[in-house]
Formats: sequence, C-alpha cells, structure tokens
Amino acid sequence: MTLRRVVPVAGGELEVEHPEARRTLLDWYAPHSPEHVRLTLVTTLDGRAAGPDGTSESLTTRTDRMVLGVVRQHADVVLVGAETMRREGLRRPRRAALAVVSLSGDLTGHRLDADPDRTAPVIVLTTKAGAARAAASVPDAAVVIIDPSSDGRIPPTAIVAALRDRGFAGIAAEGGPALAAQLLDAGLVDELCLTVMPSVGGPGLAALGLASAPFSSLSLRQLLVDDEGAQYGRWRTQP
Repeated sequence: MTLRRVVPVAGGELEVEHPEARRTLLDWYAPHSPEHVRLTLVTTLDGRAAGPDGTSESLTTRTDRMVLGVVRQHADVVLVGAETMRREGLRRPRRAALAVVSLSGDLTGHRLDADPDRTAPVIVLTTKAGAARAAASVPDAAVVIIDPSSDGRIPPTAIVAALRDRGFAGIAAEGGPALAAQLLDAGLVDELCLTVMPSVGGPGLAALGLASAPFSSLSLRQLLVDDEGAQYGRWRTQP
C-alpha cells in the first residue's frame, strides 16, 4: 500500500509496509504544540462512523489503524465515551493513558483487562452517582467526579480541564459521535484527523451524532491518499 502526500505538495510517497513507515508518519503527524486536543474519526463518504458490523472495525484499514496509533503516540491520554468503548471492544492503549467518560459509571462489558501486558492507567470521568459503579467496574481506575450540566451531560470543558489538571497535555479524542460533537461545539478541538473511506451506506451512525451543528470553516494542514482511494486529512479548527 502506498500513501501519496497531496498536501503539502512536497513529501512524495510512503510505502506503508516499509520498516521506516511509522517513523515517517510520526513526523507527518507531529502536533503543532505539546498541549493539544486532536479528534480522530473514520467515516464513509456519506458520513457514517461504522461499517457493516456496526463498528469501525469493518470500516477501518491497516493504514488507518497505523495513523490512529501514530496520533496516540503523540498524545498523553486517549479520550473516549463509555458506549464507544463497549461497542468497539476498546482495550488499553500501549503507551498513552485512557480516559473514559460515563455519566452512569457503568462500564459493564469492558475489555480493559484483556491484555495483561497493557498496563496504561485508566481514568473514569463520571458523576457522583456513577463513581461507586465505575470503581467497581475497573478497580485500578482513577475515578474523577464531575458535576453534570443542566442538559444532563458531563461538560466537555470540565472533561478537558480535569485531564489537564492531571498533567495530560496532549489529548487524542476518539469519540464516539456524541462526545466528538460536544468537543467540537465547545471549541475545544485544535485539529481534526479525519479518514474518509471510499464507501457509502451502512448503519445510521452519523460520525458527529447530531442532526445540526454550528457552521465553521477548517484549514487543511495535510492530505494523504492511498491506492484504494481512502483519504487521510489533518484539519486545523483554530486560526
């Protein structure tokens, strides 16, 4: 598989199977600042966040997973919602910590103990009502209590602030759709790393989970295209 760097023009091609491919991608995906929030999503051409099996597993590819791993390697913590963690069968990252957002603290069905060699710390961001359940679900997790806002959700600003208070400067947010939309709507995302697969149709799971959202313009930092037509973009949300 070959990745062609379309933007910026200089950069040439990268053979994904090459032993130095990951090192090159680490350079191409270097964040603009150690302190950042990067949102990473994979979608179909018509904006769906899941493939035929209802998860991203049947939508993503080896190259996309490599890009995701590179973004994670530049981060201090991976941020996800509890529903996405369960649906995707998410495990602990190899390097970064994992932060899970859950109103109820119910992490039943998690796979965080599936790999004994993966010992990255887990932080559960939940409400006072969900704290005991979260602690019982993942005994080695650090439970952080955040008061919900008037709409019943955990405020995204409080999520980011809590992670920064714990020393996590680089945040790699991976959804799900509702959490991704909240982070974007609150203006907390510095960069959107969006993979668009050359496919349409599938489950009705919109990548950003909202019927409407505030309009905003993004600036393209980088665009890669592979042999099968998948596009890997880096979009700045801030001037």
